[in-house]
Amino acid sequence: MKIKLSAYASQHTIHEQVYKDNFQIKEDIEEMEKQIQTHNYQIKLKEKWFDGVHISRVEIANQGVEDFLYESSAHHIGFLFCIDGKISFNKSTNTGYLLNIAKNQYYVLSGRLEPLVIRAVKKACYVYVQLTTSYFQNLTNQELKDHQTIQQHLLTPEVGLWLNRLESYSYQGRVERIFLESRMFELIIFYLQKKEPAAVPIKEDDMMKIMFAKQLVENNLQRPGSLIELSRRAGINDFKLKKGFKILTGYTVFGYLYKLRMEKAQHLLLQEKKTVNEVAFLVGYKNAQHFITAFKRQYGISPGSLNKNNLIQIDE
Repeated sequence: MKIKLSAYASQHTIHEQVYKDNFQIKEDIEEMEKQIQTHNYQIKLKEKWFDGVHISRVEIANQGVEDFLYESSAHHIGFLFCIDGKISFNKSTNTGYLLNIAKNQYYVLSGRLEPLVIRAVKKACYVYVQLTTSYFQNLTNQELKDHQTIQQHLLTPEVGLWLNRLESYSYQGRVERIFLESRMFELIIFYLQKKEPAAVPIKEDDMMKIMFAKQLVENNLQRPGSLIELSRRAGINDFKLKKGFKILTGYTVFGYLYKLRMEKAQHLLLQEKKTVNEVAFLVGYKNAQHFITAFKRQYGISPGSLNKNNLIQIDE
């Protein structure tokens, strides 16, 4: 098995790695990290792989527009997550760059992957997770189609939380392997349970405005504003925002806000060890008891039970 990244115009090989069949290894995890610097671009590449799974994180910074050729000999299902910036890609046999992926979006590619031309503008970062055919089939008892299919999705709160966990952890050795395996199981569950929404025409201009409103919610958990305020700031009427937001994310505007608040609260309690009162304020609740009720409804436990060492200032 082989993965290769080249400069498309010059065909110069930037990175090439050969693996055993099915990414098999003797140790718990194999990993590699490298940087490539030229006059035109800089690339930071991190790879981790173990039996059936390959995870790569690529950061690209360039002066303008650069095209890269990505080739993989594995027959697999792949999940391409855009962390930052925007990239476009297409099969190397075609012209034009009709498939675009921006921050908070991801693609699912299945089957034998044909060589892809990836276009990066100035700065971009993406994570690509490959699961081999045998790995996928052994876990799901389902077969992948022989032909390549491509599906685009918006990053839901569940997938966003999954990606954050994949990007930030401190485990090593066997524990890291177990952790990453569990993340792969979650990813497969997301994929199998994914229900594609009915095709509803949304104008590209409206879609961009709805995505802007989504970012406003994400960046203002304490005071996101009313639906009318969000629609005014995004430049779209509230009816279109309400309907389009549900179609694109699967959530109402304030259902999405609730999910984000609960996920942020869990992080603040577990990772930053903040008190319940602090967390309630930071995620936008004026009344800490209302926050406790919401947290219990979401997770089935009180927020104070996540961090007993904190000084909880109210009676739960």
